[in-house]
Amino acid sequence: MRQLADHLIPIVINKIKDPDGIERFRVASSFEEIMRVPSSGRDMMEIQDAYTRLIENCQAKLKILQTSRRKRGDPLLKWDLAKAINDFLKFVEDKGYHFANCSKALARDLKISVRQIDYLIEFVNTFPQNESLHQQISWDKYKEILDIKDKKLQEEVIQKILRGELKTREDIRKFKKRRQSSD
Repeated sequence: MRQLADHLIPIVINKIKDPDGIERFRVASSFEEIMRVPSSGRDMMEIQDAYTRLIENCQAKLKILQTSRRKRGDPLLKWDLAKAINDFLKFVEDKGYHFANCSKALARDLKISVRQIDYLIEFVNTFPQNESLHQQISWDKYKEILDIKDKKLQEEVIQKILRGELKTREDIRKFKKRRQSSD
């Protein structure tokens, strides 16, 4: 990984409209930062191309999630989406950059909320292997689990869901509230 004194260069990805009317993604950084890295122009072109592929890939995944009622809450499909985003973020970091407007740009380009993007990133970081996911736990329930910072409590909630003790998001919220008030 190319880093200057463990310093990742901040970049932003903007959506611009070319004179020909075509919308494109452009990576931008400060002039000072770019001047310090001789290959930054090539890096930014590679990041732009990878970002374009990421958006196309994620839009295809989102279309499946949004058009299939049965698949809408599928945690494995959400994990695949999250993994694609996370892999892109690692690609950017491996080049020595930090995607400063990550959540905002992805929300803009995927037409989902910033909070959903943040959940997806947190999801794949909390559950780095999709084998640790349970198909019978919906995405909405996983979001409730992600709001729990204590790993032991997360696992307890997962086990209670699997045993049928916590059936709804409201059940999970009530359980979390009881646990927080008793601690």
